Amino acid sequence: MKRALAYEWARARSLRSTWLLLAVAGVLQFASGLFWGLKRDLGGVDAFTSAFGLAGKLGALLVAAVGVGAFGADHQHGTLATTRLVLRSPSRIVGARAVVTGGLGLLGGVSMVVLTAAGVVAGGGALPAGEGAAGRAAGAVLLLNVLSGVAGVALGGLLRHSGLAIGVFAVWAFVVEVTLGLLAHVPATALPFTGTALFAAPGIGVFAGLAGAALVATGWTLARRDG
Repeated sequence: MKRALAYEWARARSLRSTWLLLAVAGVLQFASGLFWGLKRDLGGVDAFTSAFGLAGKLGALLVAAVGVGAFGADHQHGTLATTRLVLRSPSRIVGARAVVTGGLGLLGGVSMVVLTAAGVVAGGGALPAGEGAAGRAAGAVLLLNVLSGVAGVALGGLLRHSGLAIGVFAVWAFVVEVTLGLLAHVPATALPFTGTALFAAPGIGVFAGLAGAALVATGWTLARRDG
């Protein structure tokens, strides 16, 4: 597994898209933090936690795109056969890609939290005095990024088309979950993407379960379809 992780890390860090997507996610959060930091009529609303709204979800989408690229690049350039020859085991390939992308998602999440705080301060706003709400907001960002990255790996492997995989993730996160909430009255806390963004245990559990099942399916299809 150590060899697979090293191989995957070398692949991921060599792609400019990896760092570009993570950088854009951070810039979005800085801009959101600055926007909320400039507001002076917030009342009881906290600028720092409020900044992790749409910007945080868009950042998670960008991290998911990093995960999609783990398989998308192989399918686009026809290098999957080389990867199979080097690493042999499909489960090792999928596992290494999930771990590396999850780590990149964590890195992106930390960057987003730090840049959000910097944006709020740059706008003249105040950071939360208590650790409770701020800690929950930061934890939600980290979890959402890690799970989105892992889900992106699975979608990229299953669908074998980067644009389609990113589109499916985006439609689910921004259309399907909203529709389920409005029309089917599914609690927001139980929805995988939205619930994780709210740091709700049911949503986190569903997202983690779905991502894990999708990774298993990816390994299964890789062994049979691409063998």
